Amino acid sequence: MSIYDRDYMGGNARQRGGFGSGRPRISFEFEPVKFLIAANVLVFFIEAFAERIWGEGSFFSLFGLTLENLADGKIWTIVTYSFLHADILHIFCNMLGLFFIGKYLERMLGARRFLVLYFVGAVVGGLAWSLVAALEGSREVLVGASASVMAVFAGFCLMYPPIPITFLLFFVLPISLKPITMLKIAAAIESAGLLYTLAGGNAVVAYSAHLGGIISGLLFVKLLSKGKLSFIDKFKFGGFGRRKNAETPVKGGSAADYPFKVNISDDGEISAEVDRILDKINRSGFASLTEDERETLRRVHDNLK
Repeated sequence: MSIYDRDYMGGNARQRGGFGSGRPRISFEFEPVKFLIAANVLVFFIEAFAERIWGEGSFFSLFGLTLENLADGKIWTIVTYSFLHADILHIFCNMLGLFFIGKYLERMLGARRFLVLYFVGAVVGGLAWSLVAALEGSREVLVGASASVMAVFAGFCLMYPPIPITFLLFFVLPISLKPITMLKIAAAIESAGLLYTLAGGNAVVAYSAHLGGIISGLLFVKLLSKGKLSFIDKFKFGGFGRRKNAETPVKGGSAADYPFKVNISDDGEISAEVDRILDKINRSGFASLTEDERETLRRVHDNLK
């Protein structure tokens, strides 16, 4: 039996009770990635106009994260700093990463969970940076969505199937790595950068904030896999965004989200196990799988190459 014969893998998905039946329903779907990118770009232009009117640094002094702002009671800066950017290259790199990585994780997690992860990354990254800044006696200001993007990146690497992803290094050199390997390399680079900073090196990159984002992403997926974050699904954001067929599952990710092509009708036992795992992915998302289940999918994928 091919997994493409399964009802949720083909065009008859609406025949399943969980996807609706009969005439498809139309609803408005909130898309966090597009919303966050739009919000960051809007704030970037507001920031430019405000600094032109009230002077350089005026906007950062009100919404950027500094030890002085926290001491003055500007608690909102622990979140608002993540919507500010130093220049066009800064915002371009962050939004590019958010778009290409975030759209897949958004599909796996759903809107509520994705937004919680994004803002938890901002808060934890901001707190980690503040702690290091306090140790160094720094009077610098932290801006940028990097901590949130790193949280999204960490979540993506943990939840995406353990199969190689090919990307262009420096937009030129093709490299294939498994997501978890990518995460380990990123964590090592950020850790080395933090050690360099603590040793007195002059770095413009907020390595501590990046590491805070990675840690928050790791903890988020860990708690999610243990069912500790079910309360997030009770949050309400209202229905708005683009028109979208309501048949599309929101919670978690479906098996169709993952680049597996499996047809193992010759081995009934393995086929039954793969069917069970795919049903579990369809119900609860890839994060719900155990290490043994992930390894089973990886072996099947490798055998079919």
